[in-house]
Formats: sequence, structure tokens, C-alpha cells
Amino acid sequence: MWPNCINNLSPVKYSLGTELPKWITQAFNRREIFNKDEMFVPLQPISVLGQCPTMAYIDCPNTPEHHVYHAQNGLDIGKYYWFDFNIVGADGETMQLRMVVNEGDADCNDGLWGAVWERNTKELVANIISSGDTETTIEAASQKYIIRYKPHNNIWIPTLWSRIHARKLQLEELIDLAIQICFYPEAEITDNGMIRLD
Repeated sequence: MWPNCINNLSPVKYSLGTELPKWITQAFNRREIFNKDEMFVPLQPISVLGQCPTMAYIDCPNTPEHHVYHAQNGLDIGKYYWFDFNIVGADGETMQLRMVVNEGDADCNDGLWGAVWERNTKELVANIISSGDTETTIEAASQKYIIRYKPHNNIWIPTLWSRIHARKLQLEELIDLAIQICFYPEAEITDNGMIRLD
């Protein structure tokens, strides 16, 4: 069962379409890949479900202890964002996923934290862990889904920046990409390689 907060999410200021963001095309172009057929990304953004305060989902897996303490004492820092997306394996099988990610707090030097589940079974697929000073680790948590996802050979996965992938799996890389697409759909990569987020 999904937590009650999912029924009371606030809207966000942007939406996701089925098209991948402009920055992904720009990243391929910077690698001198201009043919759309060669810009293969086995990920489909579906929708932004909304956001909720940290206190509304304090039972989220991987919530750092200091945020649990703050919330229990009435101090609500950060927000959770809920997203749906699909990942398509090399065998054509689609994994339908739901993710919750907390943006953390810059004053606490948090990384992101949250979790990824299979949307239909609600089984945990991966943990998103605030693992150090502004550091985030993506960790595939279910052997069932590690085996179920068939990685693609010889593909490059564009990202704005890289996080830690605990098991060095393509599944973790794609979850990392999903986070970046969901948080930064309007980002751009400038001609000098700088990332512009607005």
C-alpha cells in the first residue's frame, strides 16, 4: 500500500512529457552523436505525481536520522517529489517504476534520499541514499529486479553529473538518469559545457 501522503500531493511547476529533455540531445551532440536513431536512452518519463513535505512521509526508506529528529520536533526541512517512469530492458521488457526523492537541505549538506518501487507490485527496487557530504548513492536493492532487468550492450547513458552507483549496474545508472530528468526537465548544456538548470 502506498503511504497516505500520495493522495494529498501538491502540484509542481513543471510536467514531464514523453519526449526526453533537450539537455539529453545536447549531451549526445557534445559526443558528436547527431543522428536521432543513435541517441538511444532506454528510459521513458511518465509523470510527476507531485510533492509533499518531509514530515508527511517521515517513514520513507532511507530518511536520514537528523531529518527524522527534526520532523519529530516540528521542523520540516526539504520536500519529497513523486515520479513515475519506465525502464526498458534489452529484451524489450518494461519495468514500470515509481520513485520518491527528497531534495534534502543544503544547510545540512544532504545528498538526495528516497526509494524506487515497481508500480504494480509495490516491491522495492532501489534505495536512494544520502551517503555523505552532498553525496547520493543509488543502490539496487532487489536481486529479483537486478536479474529481471536485462542491460543493453554498448550504450552511453547521458547525465548532467554522476552519482555513486553502489553495484555499478546499468539499472542504477538509469535510475540516476530518471532522477535528473525528473528534477531538471528544463536544464540545458551550454556551448562551453556548463549546466544551466533554469
